Amino acid sequence: GVLKPKTKIIAVVKADAYGTDAVAVAKHLETLDVDYLAVVFTREAIALRKAGVKKPILVFQAMPEEIPEIVEYQLEPSLYSDSMFRAFSVYAEEQDLKAYPVHIKFNTGMNRLGMALSQAEPLGIALNANKHLKPKSVFTHFAASDDPTEREFTLKQIQKFKKASNELAEGLGYMPMRHVCNTMGVMNYPEAHFDAVRIGIGLYGYTYDEEINRSLKVVGKLLA
Repeated sequence: GVLKPKTKIIAVVKADAYGTDAVAVAKHLETLDVDYLAVVFTREAIALRKAGVKKPILVFQAMPEEIPEIVEYQLEPSLYSDSMFRAFSVYAEEQDLKAYPVHIKFNTGMNRLGMALSQAEPLGIALNANKHLKPKSVFTHFAASDDPTEREFTLKQIQKFKKASNELAEGLGYMPMRHVCNTMGVMNYPEAHFDAVRIGIGLYGYTYDEEINRSLKVVGKLLA
């Protein structure tokens, strides 16, 4: 009962579903009707598609050279940098793709990947005018949602994300699905659940918090 009924679930099955079996886990999650699957690399997503997984799959770190495969396998890329945004725009135009689903990532302090916050409004305007691409979601990554001593930093990230997503929506003419929280974000920052949450390790009944773990069901055992 942590989430509101309308909050969508993005199941993160990266790193072979944390060393379990991504295909088996993804297929089971499909039967549970999760809203989205997410992986880090294109190859992980292709393996799921080849195994017959049909759900939408968000790819966090697709590379520009993988764009033809992304489209061939109907995967949904995160546009996390100017170069990825440009490369995908060019390809979408060349192939005359219609409203292809993409996801916009902003950097609010994790500093690994993400568009600059200052680009939010111009990006929205550019995407509004682009009939080839259709932003399905806008998101960011928390740097330290599991660390109580970093609470202030995380709250700042939430504020920055709200501002950037509002500016993007202004240029775009609508608000895409917003998601920020990972497993510990879900537990520690209920005010940041937005439209969807990304559950990774929590799917398996583990978090960094002993208290929370008591209320979760562990779904796997390590057999020697």
